[in-house]
Amino acid sequence: MPAAGARVLWAARTGLRCGPRALGRTLRYLNATDGGAPPGAWTLEFVGVRPDLTGRGAGRLLLNHVLATTPAPHGLYLTTADPANVPLYRHFGFTTLHETPLGPLTVTSMSRTEK
Repeated sequence: MPAAGARVLWAARTGLRCGPRALGRTLRYLNATDGGAPPGAWTLEFVGVRPDLTGRGAGRLLLNHVLATTPAPHGLYLTTADPANVPLYRHFGFTTLHETPLGPLTVTSMSRTEK
């Protein structure tokens, strides 16, 4: 978990760039999924590609690179609110830990151990 000062700066930047409603949604999402990571696991955050590269394998290349170059002896943890992402993460060895309803979304928490 980031230090308190870093969290405050992040919240201020997000609030200014995205508005208070988006900040509130993001904080509820983070609160709902906080503490779900297995002990010692690294958390994978904000994996994404440009919209014009969607469906062309860029996400797979990016995730493959991250997994190949990041030592994570206690595993990796992630959450996604997009059900279309779940098969991609399963392809890379992530398993579903649990699903958390959050308003209209269902947040899927997943983990992967080193192979």
